Formats: sequence, C-alpha cells, structure tokens
Amino acid sequence: MSKRVQPFWTPHERTEDPVLKLYNSLTRQKEVFIPLNGKKVTWYSCGPTVYDASHMGHARSYITFDILRRVLTDYFGYDVFYVMNITDIDDKIIKRARQNYLFEKYLDENHALDVILSDSKQIMVKLSSKLSSSNDPDKKQMYEKLLCRLTTTVENLEKSIKSGDNSQIEKAQKEFLVASKDPLSDWLDSKLGHTVTDNAIFSDLPRHWEEEFHHDMENLNIVKPDVLTRVSEYIPEIISYIEKIIDNGMGYVANGSVYFDVANFDKQDKHYYAKLVPEAYGDTNTLQEGKAI
Repeated sequence: MSKRVQPFWTPHERTEDPVLKLYNSLTRQKEVFIPLNGKKVTWYSCGPTVYDASHMGHARSYITFDILRRVLTDYFGYDVFYVMNITDIDDKIIKRARQNYLFEKYLDENHALDVILSDSKQIMVKLSSKLSSSNDPDKKQMYEKLLCRLTTTVENLEKSIKSGDNSQIEKAQKEFLVASKDPLSDWLDSKLGHTVTDNAIFSDLPRHWEEEFHHDMENLNIVKPDVLTRVSEYIPEIISYIEKIIDNGMGYVANGSVYFDVANFDKQDKHYYAKLVPEAYGDTNTLQEGKAI
C-alpha cells in the first residue's frame, strides 16, 4: 500500500466582525452602534405592572426583548448588563388590591339573601349608568354582556328562592357571586374603599402576580435580567427626582399629579422641544393624550 501525505490546507481569511446598526430616531436613518465602554452595553427594560395575570401582549414583548438580547450577546458578542423594573406601586394595583380584599370580606360575611338581592339591584343600576355614559364601542359591548349575565343570575337566584329548594338556592347564589365579582368589587370599593388602610393588602397582590410573571417568563425560556428593581424600593429617589424637576421649573402640580411644563422647557436655551418629531410641535390633539408623571 502506498504512503499518504498530509493534504494541503488553506486557512480561511479573517473577516471583519459583524457591525450592528440601529435606527436613530433623531437622524431618521441607521447608524453604527458604538458603545461608550468597549463591548459593555447597559440595557434598561420596563417590566410589567403586576396587578393581574400575564397575557399574550406580555409574552410578545418579552420574547421580542429576549431575542434582541440574545442577538446582541451571542452574535455580536456584546457584554449586556440587563436591568428590568417591576411596577409594584400603581393606582391600578391599589384599586385591585382593595377590590379583592372587599370582595373576599363580603363573601366571608355570608350576607342574607335579601341583602344580596338588594345589593345586586344597586350594582346593576351603577352598571347601567356606565353603559349609558360610555362612548367607547368596546366598553359598551363589555358592559352589555356583563349586565345581561348579571341580570340572568339575579333572576335565577330569585326563582330559586321562591322554589324553597336549598340546593338550588346555594347553586344560584354561587353563580351570582361568580358572575358579579368585578361589578360587585367595584361597587364595594366605591362605598368602602376608604376604610381599607392595611398596607399588607397592597403588597400581597403585586408580590403574588410578580411571582406568577417570573414563572411565566421561565416557562417561555426567557433569560432572567441581571438586576431586578421594584418601584417600591426606590420611592425616596423617585420623589426626590420629581421634586428636582419641579424646582427646575420643568414640572407643576395639578389635581394631585405632576405634569411636565412643556412651555417652560421650550423657553430654555439648552433644550429643544420636539426635536425627534419637529412636525408634531404645536399639535394640540397629541398634547391632549399626555399623561401625568
């Protein structure tokens, strides 16, 4: 058998590292992404407001962020330091916590049937008022369905009471309480919300839903953030930050909220309002959509 020789090998030529380009909203074109500190990239992501279960919108957002993060680290080789915030103090959270507490308290009190029926009438009056005053087609449809379902369960409860069949009464009562949870909770909150002062009530709800959120993200195989922050952990800093904005004349207090002073900001020599979308300057319709700080 003849001898074999080592085959000739030609090494591949080194190619340039991939270059990341990002859309610059100021120049309205793609620009080469150049970090301030070598390959180190810091990323802040706004996390969820945890007052209810996660939904498809959350999944879409955080899967998208996860894909982008993996592309930055695994393809472009950046050292990404990823921080995500959890909003665990919010008007929605406070209201939902109160409502849940008052609803559970209402169930525990085991009211007489005549009291439940009396309350149901008031709930339907309030719901009917919301239906008639709403101009949003989607909300009107929601109120109509809710009112229809509530009316049906109340009628069934009244019929079961007349029949005297305890098993039917118990079943109808349970169906009513399930169907009426949201409007009943809202009605109870309007009456008794001011009596709920235990801070533990307002912390238990966001802690529960934050845990559920993390569980959902884990099931979706989304990489955990390097640092997780919560609004409740930075209240003094947030207050100080907003106070500084007011002290600088760039914010003002109105109706219990703080608003950005657009006019005063526009007067400053070092600032240029609407620099990203100059054509939107003076658009009063867009200004009406502004939110308080």
